[in-house]
Amino acid sequence: MQEQLNKIILQLAPLAALMEDVKTIKSDISDLKESLDMAHGLINNFSSSIKSLETRVSVIEKVANVTPTLQAEISRLNREIDDRDQWARANNVEIRGIPQKKSENLYDIAMKIGSLCDFPIKKEEINYVARIPTRVPNAEKPIIMSLNNRYTKEELVASARKSKKLNLPAMGFSTPGNIYINDHLTQRNKSLLSKAKSLAKEKNFQYIWVKHSKIMARKSDTSPIFFIKSESDLSKII
Repeated sequence: MQEQLNKIILQLAPLAALMEDVKTIKSDISDLKESLDMAHGLINNFSSSIKSLETRVSVIEKVANVTPTLQAEISRLNREIDDRDQWARANNVEIRGIPQKKSENLYDIAMKIGSLCDFPIKKEEINYVARIPTRVPNAEKPIIMSLNNRYTKEELVASARKSKKLNLPAMGFSTPGNIYINDHLTQRNKSLLSKAKSLAKEKNFQYIWVKHSKIMARKSDTSPIFFIKSESDLSKII
């Protein structure tokens, strides 16, 4: 009997070791499951991050698609505002080159200019006349004169361009210098005119001028005339 029992114990001896192995395997399985749960959480978080990024990318793409349209609309509105501002100056002339004096009478100056241009100006034809500040510090302030009639203003500008008597000595100043009378352009159009003139000089364009407050260009006497209304029109000066 004892011998038989010993045989059984010998047969069961590997089972104890096997049970230990099973415990180890169960522990490993538990650790693996815990790791898998953590990985699953990380995957879920990663998936949420990807979805969030996809949503943001989608929004950015929509904005990017709309941006050119919005930029075009903003440019159109800016041009419209500038056109209205320029139209509001349709009766104005800008007079440059006259030194400022404390006791100056701008109405008298305006009428003297008219006389030198062979285009007499009456005081009642002037809506207002004033010096305005410039963006350049300590620069001489130009005189802005607004006439009651746009056609009178156009004729004055044309007469001033033809006049050879329009200078400081003729106005009673002791210093030499010319006087310039031009359309009163908006700051945007002044910048555009400056760029056009600079480019025309570089490209041997003969004519850049302003008429009826519009910038015009012509390469030569036989070339067609075109308008410069925006930065993109500068590409025509070639």
